[in-house]
Amino acid sequence: METTLDKKTTLFSTLMGIIIGIAIALMISYFLCRINPDINSGWLRGLWHGSNLVPNYILHFFDGRLMKAPLHSVAYSVFWWMCGIGSVIVWIVMIFGWIGNIIKQMSE
Repeated sequence: METTLDKKTTLFSTLMGIIIGIAIALMISYFLCRINPDINSGWLRGLWHGSNLVPNYILHFFDGRLMKAPLHSVAYSVFWWMCGIGSVIVWIVMIFGWIGNIIKQMSE
């Protein structure tokens, strides 16, 4: 049987894991996914920029970064939308999973 201290430690560990995970995603997006408006972007950049859509969106509020390359091909747009929608779905599922995990730990 878990004590109250064990529950608090487990909850704290879960919250720290969430915070560290979000921080890592933001750092990857900050350092590796900066959009250069002067380069004509192709499908591979569309795949990369779309898959980092949520962290780029969060960082957009702090440093005004671009969400989508202004010079791009049609393939860029297709892959940006596909990966962007997938990225948003993954983040929503992760957030609901985290909330469910926290609620489960608090109720035990």
